[in-house]
Amino acid sequence: MKAIQRARKLVLLLTALTVSTVSADQLRLNVGLWPGELDPELEGRLLLDDLVEPTSRIDLAWSNKDTTTVYPLGLQYFKPMGPGQLVLTANYIRYAPEYSFNGISTGSVALVTLEDFATTDWELEAGYEIPLVGNKLFITPRLGFRWHTQEFNYDELTIGSPSAISLDSPFSGNARGSYIAVGGRFYLMPQIALYVDFMTTSIFPNFGGSMEFEQTVLQTDGVLRYDRAESSYQVEFSRYTLGIQYDINKNAYIQIGIREEVQKTSYPGYYNLAIRTDSSGVNSTVDEIISDIVFWDFQDQTQTKGFAYFAFSYGIDI
Repeated sequence: MKAIQRARKLVLLLTALTVSTVSADQLRLNVGLWPGELDPELEGRLLLDDLVEPTSRIDLAWSNKDTTTVYPLGLQYFKPMGPGQLVLTANYIRYAPEYSFNGISTGSVALVTLEDFATTDWELEAGYEIPLVGNKLFITPRLGFRWHTQEFNYDELTIGSPSAISLDSPFSGNARGSYIAVGGRFYLMPQIALYVDFMTTSIFPNFGGSMEFEQTVLQTDGVLRYDRAESSYQVEFSRYTLGIQYDINKNAYIQIGIREEVQKTSYPGYYNLAIRTDSSGVNSTVDEIISDIVFWDFQDQTQTKGFAYFAFSYGIDI
């Protein structure tokens, strides 16, 4: 009789341990690569800007748009709750293409580099994973918050007549706001799943912040070009992901597929304290202020990020 009771207690203990393991909280590390181009929204604005300078210049297409981004780079926390599980996510993203372009004007060629260019995104998400179709389909709606920054230093060297050189000319913009997202996995085979994900700021109109851009360029003909611009910094984005996930085991998987983000940027309330010391004096300064409002305040520009991606994820039960 005692042996039977001991056996029953052992079975109950093993069952409890099994249930605890199956429903344990999990901490997951996600690491991936997201190569592709970061098509700059500033290219069109600077092209138009330089066309109306006192020394008019035509900017050629930008180079070095390729960037290999480490994304995802972050942590996820899973907590079983009801029929599904709570999912908390934190991600870090950084794009750092080495943009440069040449400009041509009468008698001179400009060599321009956007030194130390980088856009950085910090993302925080909360979602709930819902199992469906006998645990073959998993849907995870999420609410997210992103803090976005963009920084660089404008560097110009113009060779010819007139020649020119830039002094310290920093750009700094930051915006923050919310987005919604939904992801899904559908298992085609026990270890192979189709993975889809979509994120957008479309229902949140207040994704914004501020921007400052200062430029100082000295020309050998005595002309000083000085700009001190400030504005709001509004960002909208949508991102889609389509890939295949292979589960190595219950704690690790790899993904491969395509991912692209389209970002629209605007600068509401753009104002530039523009100084031009050419022969037309005040007229050039007024023209620059007006054209900047047209090219920056009244125009939305889009940029695209990435294409293919690869990701690895490993989780530990806690």
